[in-house]
Amino acid sequence: MSAPALQPDSPLAARVGGYLSERFPLGAYGVLVATFFGSAILVALDLGSAAFEARSLFGAPVVLLVFFHLRVFDEHKDAASDRVHYPDRLLTRGVVTLPLLRRIGVVVILAELLLSGLVGGPALVAWAATLAFTLAMAAEFGLGALLRPRMVLYAITHNPVVAGLCVFAWACSGATWEGPFLAYVLFASASSLGFELGRKLRQPDEEIAGVPSYSSVLGLGRARRLLFGVWVLADVGAGWTWAQLSCSGTQRWLAMGVLLVMVLLPVVLCTAGARAKRMELAATLHLLLGFVALGLAAW
Repeated sequence: MSAPALQPDSPLAARVGGYLSERFPLGAYGVLVATFFGSAILVALDLGSAAFEARSLFGAPVVLLVFFHLRVFDEHKDAASDRVHYPDRLLTRGVVTLPLLRRIGVVVILAELLLSGLVGGPALVAWAATLAFTLAMAAEFGLGALLRPRMVLYAITHNPVVAGLCVFAWACSGATWEGPFLAYVLFASASSLGFELGRKLRQPDEEIAGVPSYSSVLGLGRARRLLFGVWVLADVGAGWTWAQLSCSGTQRWLAMGVLLVMVLLPVVLCTAGARAKRMELAATLHLLLGFVALGLAAW
């Protein structure tokens, strides 16, 4: 017998848990944060020839919570559109509400502040800068009327939050700043942009009326070329990072093998007739395999 559907008067814990399952699955985000933050810390330590400090690990939940408060911001920005196009979501049905998410978001940001402070001053400053950028994102930089009709420009102007999180991870490591870390920032930023593009590319019969996608705005051919160009940029950043790391022998070539899989998988998966789920899978694997490879190389 299936569990009863959640209602606005269901217990708070059940409603919040249902919302997380629907809009912020902790398992998927946990894997993303573990691979991203772990690889960034390891790369920073390797490049800066620094020793690991346990307090650096407080930065991992901060990154997870930043992703969550970004989700809360997006729910507020997209509420009007979602009511029309996604009537079955828990938020749209009133099972959870925007005021509730706003209160949770405030608590989450306070937790980020506390955890960043536990890591140390540089991490706190990097987090504060990233928070300021997310607040500007929430306001769409005061340019919503200009940005919203231009999906690619919208994605590009919001992408620097990834660079901010990379700098936050470096600050958590306690390592000295080394210029080659910028190559890692390039990879993470470009591959994240590729993930954003790849999950919103659809074949003509998969398009949702009234819901723009990169393929509907640019045309599928142009959108695919843009995605592959972004992936090439990410591949350059990943290869450049790998070349700067101090690993050698089997470890070095094993990491290179994972990078080669990262490069080739999109080519194999994203054929001309690839469906939306396949494009999203390719974008997801490109991102995660890059983090795994660079973390392995820097271990």
